[in-house]
Amino acid sequence: MQRFETFAFLPPLSNAQIEAQAHTLIANGWVASIEFSETPTHADFYWRQWPILPTRFGAEGQPQALTAGQLMAHVESCARRHPYAFVKLNGYNPVTRLTEMSFIAKTPQEGQ
Repeated sequence: MQRFETFAFLPPLSNAQIEAQAHTLIANGWVASIEFSETPTHADFYWRQWPILPTRFGAEGQPQALTAGQLMAHVESCARRHPYAFVKLNGYNPVTRLTEMSFIAKTPQEGQ
């Protein structure tokens, strides 16, 4: 069995636990990104990006920040579109310029 990150040694995260991680990502002001790969390896640094589009715009036409629920909807959408792929949720801190969070949110669906 391949291990990609720290959470890989835990039982699979429930949707509520993944949403709690998404809430932490947003609460800290990190920039969210979703990546996916159907054939990742431990040395594979470049996964394909899933576009995260703003779902609402403010009064002045500026995009509003995503909520944890909206971010989860993007994760689910990526997993549905790519059922054989691993889906990773990342949180980038623009102040320190470091990736603060990165974990596999969805694994490939079994039996397909």
